[in-house]
Amino acid sequence: MSNKKQIRKIKANIERTIQGLYTKPQEFIYEQTGGFVRPGMVYSVYYTLSKKEVYLTGITDTSNSKVIKRTKGRTMFSTYSNLKSLTRQEYPEITPVNPSESDYRIGRITRYFTQKANDRNADTFEVSKEDFNKKNNLYRYTSFRWRISGKREEVIRDNRRTIRLQEINYPGISKLLFPLQLWKPPKNSTESLQKKLLLLKFD
Repeated sequence: MSNKKQIRKIKANIERTIQGLYTKPQEFIYEQTGGFVRPGMVYSVYYTLSKKEVYLTGITDTSNSKVIKRTKGRTMFSTYSNLKSLTRQEYPEITPVNPSESDYRIGRITRYFTQKANDRNADTFEVSKEDFNKKNNLYRYTSFRWRISGKREEVIRDNRRTIRLQEINYPGISKLLFPLQLWKPPKNSTESLQKKLLLLKFD
């Protein structure tokens, strides 16, 4: 709902304005009520610092201006703004996965990778689940399950299979992955004890 304070703020924070225009039949509706603005009413256009196009009845000095919305005859500014906002996409960022203790108890995680869509020689890199879900259309994406706990031999076997499958469509991804990546041996297993002894040796 618009109020006088908001309208004063709109008028005070503009880059430019077009004053003293006249409405055409059923060209605008009132934002507050949804009713049509009668034809021949004076209105003005305000281009705000936040790059928005706002229509208000009256002119700058009018004390009881109302926000109105255009129903037809879009301006070039609004068309361009809408296209720009629709095509603006965030680029995926390199985000190595960081498994939690809960993940290790489950034994598997989902990993997400991406590569530029128009360059099969471009680097493939790991991204977050959020970036994967946004799917910037300049990139192509893949996801897969990855074992991070369990018996060493089984983890190597399963993750090697995953790497081979991913390498078919994402050549070079094998440079980023190795079968025991992120793996933790089961507690009190031979591998776990060996790892502890190795850490103690270098303390």
